[in-house]
Amino acid sequence: MQHAKNVWRLLALALSTMLGTGFLVAYGAHTATPAPTATTAAAPTAIAQAPTITPTPPVSQPAGSIKVTFWFGLTGSLGNVVQQVVNKYNSSQTLYYIEAVQQPDYDATIQKLNTSLAGGALPNVVQIYDIGTQRMLDTKKIVPVQDLIDKEKLDILPDLEPAVARYYTIGGKLYSMPFNSSAPVMYFNANAFKEAGLDPTKTVWTYDEVLDAAKKLTKKDASGKVTQYGVGFTLYSWIFEQELATQGALFATPENGRNTRATQLIFNNEAGVNWLNFLKKLQDDGSAKSFGKDGGANSSNRDAAFVSGESVITFNSIAALRGYISSAQQAGGKVEVGAAYIPRPPGAKGGVIIGGASLWITTTGTPEQQAGAWDFVKFAAQPAMQAFWSSNTGYYPIRKTAYDVQEMQETLHKYPQFRVAIEQLRATAPSPATAGAVFGTFTPARDAIQAAMEQFMTGKITSAKAALDQAASQANDRLDEYNSTMK
Repeated sequence: MQHAKNVWRLLALALSTMLGTGFLVAYGAHTATPAPTATTAAAPTAIAQAPTITPTPPVSQPAGSIKVTFWFGLTGSLGNVVQQVVNKYNSSQTLYYIEAVQQPDYDATIQKLNTSLAGGALPNVVQIYDIGTQRMLDTKKIVPVQDLIDKEKLDILPDLEPAVARYYTIGGKLYSMPFNSSAPVMYFNANAFKEAGLDPTKTVWTYDEVLDAAKKLTKKDASGKVTQYGVGFTLYSWIFEQELATQGALFATPENGRNTRATQLIFNNEAGVNWLNFLKKLQDDGSAKSFGKDGGANSSNRDAAFVSGESVITFNSIAALRGYISSAQQAGGKVEVGAAYIPRPPGAKGGVIIGGASLWITTTGTPEQQAGAWDFVKFAAQPAMQAFWSSNTGYYPIRKTAYDVQEMQETLHKYPQFRVAIEQLRATAPSPATAGAVFGTFTPARDAIQAAMEQFMTGKITSAKAALDQAASQANDRLDEYNSTMK
């Protein structure tokens, strides 16, 4: 959940440059935090204030059109781009009218939906974050998009990015239509790499190679104070999950909940221990700085340190790319943003998991509203609309043919680093591990993991395995409680 919040905060910088205005958004239960600016880059502990964003107004509803309700959880300028997609649809025809209703964030969206199950008015279409998949299935108020695709004999599925389609496919059926998707990368300052004699074109890095590089990249002044860290990172559960996937390790069993309901969380495995030990070694040898648990000021300070050149490497979503480039330029231009695959142990054969959200069609409404909901979902998934969405946000298109659209080709030319994320995504072999875990208590599980990481990094728990064992015990208690209510 938290990775998207950080991504969108950084995208404020990119879109402020592109659209003439900045923005911030809240994600999940967290409040919005400011993006780094030239000022915060010089002083990473400072937090800038967010400018006010003028919402994009909806187009008027044509007389006699059928109203279809759509809830979404993006705010700020990203919310404006959602409204632009809706406006494009509403302007393209007069039979249906999509009424877009913005929610405070993603957690609020799914909470409101669950509350409405008891008798409130459900939307016809709703945007739900990736980790809400099991909870959506458990509402039993969903029309699987696979059924609608099959009914119309559409050729959408072969054109979906395979890794994206795999995430939202449970038990062999695609339940929701992907909309905004992202993937993780290792960001680095290419200028600092060149200065240290490191290859900025190298895309695959092992843990040992990053450890060695971080030492070469770390600088100290005459008094011994570090002036440039090799790596700056937060204790980020989403990246932790990615590191399990790169090593082919499951987060939950059986099979990450891909075919039957997940009954046990097993992230306290060797792969998880490997990642924690890697971060601890970076920190303890003085070549990296931990900014603490991901979110809020910690994430802002991590980002500000990277774009100002105070740290050379960091880990985040590819959707943060434009924000990093824009803010690095604002901070003086000494940082040339590069991207590589996320690091992994030698011989790791796994891949990465997508992040983001998808569009779900509910069983609410008249047959005409159901038809309108599906018509809008198909429109949002068109290659041209996905090219528009990606080019104005930083998420990658969910359709392969979107890359043939001129708008997307121009975006790739402007941001060639983006190709690294796509190559990494497409190099990911299909497996339950790389498809991602599906279970009903993902948010508290992530909280438990980040708390465990903090206890290990600060020495309160001396063993990575013990820290993760404690987190797994807590998370499994929550999972057992949730699953018991679904029987």
